[in-house]
Amino acid sequence: MFLVNSIIMRAVLDVLFIAAAVFLLLVLLQAEFGSIPNAIKKVSSALGFNITNGNASMSTTSEASSSGNSTSVTVITTPHINQSSLANYTLQLINKDREQYGLAPVKLSNTPSAQQHSNEMLYYDYFSHWNLLGMKPYMRYTLLGGTGSVTENVAYESQEQCTAVNCSGTLNPEQALQSMEYSMMYNDSICCNNGHRDNILNPNHNEVSIGVAYNSSNIYLTEDFINNYTIWRGNTPSFGSNGEIYLHGTLSQGYKIYQVYVSFDPPLVNLTRHTVPSGPYSYGSDIAGIVSGPLYFYKNISTVVADVYNVAGENFTINFNIENLIKKYGPGEYTEMMILNNTGTGSSFVGSTYTIFINRQGLQYVPKAV
Repeated sequence: MFLVNSIIMRAVLDVLFIAAAVFLLLVLLQAEFGSIPNAIKKVSSALGFNITNGNASMSTTSEASSSGNSTSVTVITTPHINQSSLANYTLQLINKDREQYGLAPVKLSNTPSAQQHSNEMLYYDYFSHWNLLGMKPYMRYTLLGGTGSVTENVAYESQEQCTAVNCSGTLNPEQALQSMEYSMMYNDSICCNNGHRDNILNPNHNEVSIGVAYNSSNIYLTEDFINNYTIWRGNTPSFGSNGEIYLHGTLSQGYKIYQVYVSFDPPLVNLTRHTVPSGPYSYGSDIAGIVSGPLYFYKNISTVVADVYNVAGENFTINFNIENLIKKYGPGEYTEMMILNNTGTGSSFVGSTYTIFINRQGLQYVPKAV
């Protein structure tokens, strides 16, 4: 009984001690910051949290980096931006343009590739389809979990007014988004040979990842249009340490596999805001075609006979090895491209891409390795 009473008394004393410590802390914070709410905001900000109207969210502004044998993409976020509402507003503009030409609407993708790129361009003050690690859109798309194929639009607008003392602006993001979408649709021929317009009006697109990042005078818009017609199985697409690529899935009804290629890009080179390329991008060089048996071959590129090539209706299981390609071409980025055919229209297009990063010592980064 005495032991129980002692434990209870010790617990009461502990509670009183904690309460006294909390009270003292609040008094000190109030003295330092003027009020308890201000103190909470200051401390939360120091810890990397934004608190607005009672809602807290994590915000990071770290640089993307590449070092040693690993490749990382740090997601850079910009605070105090309602990115969801701006993305949905842009989606409405896109689908309005598509509707005028009799095209089905695209839905918003959960892949954050577009927002990541807009955030990085704003943070580092550059404008390009490449990021500062030297990655093209389809490479970043793989790293951020995308399993379809992506074609990117980027746009930029500045309303900055500078004096001898400083620069300022009063940018309206919705007006700027409307202006950029209109320019890509109707003023695109001179700068870009209507590439942005054609991307918006591509009938094969069924999703879009949208990224909007801005400050008081500059705004960046990224539209990553996506072809996503595959339900993947067994944690694929994936790549094994033995050089095997695994593609197991089911296509949407009315689509079939037309061809499978492998393309190659030279090793990544870190860039700066002054050295990023301008203008359009393209896939790497086609280096191999994948075939189901030894009776088939490609003339101008290597032929790889698949270890497994089973296609039954919309279901497919394809495994093939690229170890010999890696030995031949060395370090770089190897991208599997699955070409699909729309059996209704007869059109063919890139239905999925999957990029593997190889460095001089061997495997550098493998999304979803088995």
